Amino acid sequence: MIMKKLLLPALFALATLSAPAQTVVTDSVSMGKDYMNQVWYSLSDDEQGTQARNNWDIAFRTNRPDQPTILVNHTGGSNITRNFWIYPKGARANWASVDTVGLSKWTPLYNMETEWKGAMGRYIDPTNKYDFGWGIKDAGTHYIVGDSIYIIRTQSGAYKKLLIDQLAGSVYSFTYANIDGSDAATSSINIAGYTSKNFVYFNLTTKAEADREPAAANWDLVFGQYATADFIATAPGFLVNGVLVNEGVSVAKAAVAPSARATYKDFGAHILYPEINGIGYNWKSSTHVLNDSLVYFVRRKSGEVWKLVFTGWTSGLIDKATSTFTKQMLVTASVRTGQKSTATFSVVPNPAGNGGGAEIVYNLDQATRDQALVSVSDLTGKTLRTIPLQSTPGFYRQSLPIEGLPAGTYLVRLVTAEGSAVQQLIVQ
Repeated sequence: MIMKKLLLPALFALATLSAPAQTVVTDSVSMGKDYMNQVWYSLSDDEQGTQARNNWDIAFRTNRPDQPTILVNHTGGSNITRNFWIYPKGARANWASVDTVGLSKWTPLYNMETEWKGAMGRYIDPTNKYDFGWGIKDAGTHYIVGDSIYIIRTQSGAYKKLLIDQLAGSVYSFTYANIDGSDAATSSINIAGYTSKNFVYFNLTTKAEADREPAAANWDLVFGQYATADFIATAPGFLVNGVLVNEGVSVAKAAVAPSARATYKDFGAHILYPEINGIGYNWKSSTHVLNDSLVYFVRRKSGEVWKLVFTGWTSGLIDKATSTFTKQMLVTASVRTGQKSTATFSVVPNPAGNGGGAEIVYNLDQATRDQALVSVSDLTGKTLRTIPLQSTPGFYRQSLPIEGLPAGTYLVRLVTAEGSAVQQLIVQ
């Protein structure tokens, strides 16, 4: 694919000019035997990092000051994982007298599977704007002070009690010990050093923080285990192996005839959703049989839309867990303001037949101040068609009149108040 930078007037943002043909690439990701690894993946740049899934216990959000959430590592152990509870017999003042009598009847807590919110930070009082789940914000100091004791079974198998003491500015302080109070320690993490990442991790056994994941800007998908509530309705916390997406990435799922998967590209017919489990685990069955009717469309933070099709799966219970798939960047161009994409569009089909017509499929991430429009021009810059478009945020389809145009190459330009982007269209 030939990529050129389009020079626009100063009031316009920079856009990318893309040729219509995109290569289908086959790739695979291995999580190892027994699903031992977690793998971060970029659709444009392949694998970005691999870490053992059991080298951490808790993880602190670093780049969302409005969401001081804390993940818990639910992986490992049996298929139905129960390894994290809020202590039901008392709060912070009862630290010294904590016990686990009756633990088998306590309700376990889990990370959200639709958002990057952890088991500490997910369960809040919606009527209290100062409640962050694990603690309460002090209106005077603006510190979040921990008020809950948790019981965690660590990745080493030990049961520990845990208290998040506070978040003061960018520094988390937390105390942990064996249930009987032995091996007590207080540690702190300054998340200011990790703001390019989504989370910084901590191992309660080794008492060490861990920089495990690549920069948030560098990955789209993460392959590995996570706990789900929908595999077995009566067993929340069932461990599955699947794919979660990065924050800011959205996914549409299409069910088509198996024979159509290779050629199906109509992402504009489907809604893109922001849930991180938009791909999830059910592209394969519980008996490890591939679902051969699913096509995924993944919209990256950059605005590119990629087609993803799983073509093979090897269970980690049999050999090294391996997902095999094809990926293809569909033709798309972005209106950008600085590093932010404010609108994306694609012309489908491309190439297009003179008598068959074409459509522009476009997404507006924000309302545009003036009327958005699309124009078709020849290579000399002469405008041949101009069509008004929607100006409110959303995902739209609009027919593109190309009837009567001689065979050749044309430029389709999307113009908003924030900028413009252009894409080549071949008419046959």
